[in-house]
Amino acid sequence: MIKDFGRKPTRFSAFKMAGGAAMLAIAIAVSGCSTAPSTDGASAATSVSQTKPITKGQKIVMATHSFNVFIGPTRSRDPNVAPTPGPLAALAAERGKQGHEMLAVQMIGGSTPMQHWSQGDGDDAKNIAKAALLANGDKVDVFTMSPNAKMPEDGVDKFGDFVIAHNKNARIMVQSSWSAYDGHGTTPSVGGSGGGDFKNDDRDKETLANVEKWLANEKGPEGYLVRLRTQLDGIDKRAGHQITYVVPSSTAVYTLRKEVIEGHIPGVTKQSEMHRDPIGHPTTPTAHLVTYLWYAAMYRESPVGLKALIDPADPTSAQREKMLQQIAWNAAVGEPRSGVKGQPVKVG
Repeated sequence: MIKDFGRKPTRFSAFKMAGGAAMLAIAIAVSGCSTAPSTDGASAATSVSQTKPITKGQKIVMATHSFNVFIGPTRSRDPNVAPTPGPLAALAAERGKQGHEMLAVQMIGGSTPMQHWSQGDGDDAKNIAKAALLANGDKVDVFTMSPNAKMPEDGVDKFGDFVIAHNKNARIMVQSSWSAYDGHGTTPSVGGSGGGDFKNDDRDKETLANVEKWLANEKGPEGYLVRLRTQLDGIDKRAGHQITYVVPSSTAVYTLRKEVIEGHIPGVTKQSEMHRDPIGHPTTPTAHLVTYLWYAAMYRESPVGLKALIDPADPTSAQREKMLQQIAWNAAVGEPRSGVKGQPVKVG
């Protein structure tokens, strides 16, 4: 039995908060060498300093939604219980990345970067992401964004220029998320109205051929990843060097879907077991996969062999986690804008 990852918040997702409220911002504040952009949306050859493994724990500010927030501090449903560092921090600790710290998290369900930019209605003191970037200055190592279905998107550029102005040492890491409702609907923040009558169990009907099309389409000439890389090239050009990187969570999740269809993932027999609702919020395997990918992209080293997320009570956990790590590593090294260099590995 695959356990829920333990979160009840939400590219590509729209969700209604309890009581029918509109999007709710839940904010948690807790304690380069020159590269010329290319014309095809992928950066030109980067220097060794931009691709070598990172040994120092990173200081992170997140502007995110619920297809990504789970990599950060784990929140209790009890407001009197303080957040714990979370799964990405656990991986960093296992590898001795001293100083890894989530400086701030601004979470808006189903959000776009522009929604994060507008948080506080122009008062940067009320915008947790901007306030943290300003307060921590050169201390910030990583600023993360998780765009929605719209790409390019104005908020990506606005935050890019903000980081250029205030956080000269920071990398901007941008997640490409999997589609909400398996592409049957989109979030209201990009003009959608949800997924209609699409159900989580409908994912079990998805074919290998269709999932392979998703992978091909997002990397095609007009695909989401190409459009994302092209927008990030513009930020790098204004910075005068590469500061932006792609974290291809969509690639990793779609690859996991293929492996599940083919019956290769221990303890996961159906595609619906990867998500806990029609929108596509992750269960444990998907959340762990994305966390391993963020570790690989953030520290530029393979997550294969990490044990922090293994469940000793689950006899299928150790082998499954190894395969998730392998899928994550392959996604990282296969993305030309991840900053990660290495060879793909055989999954299994």
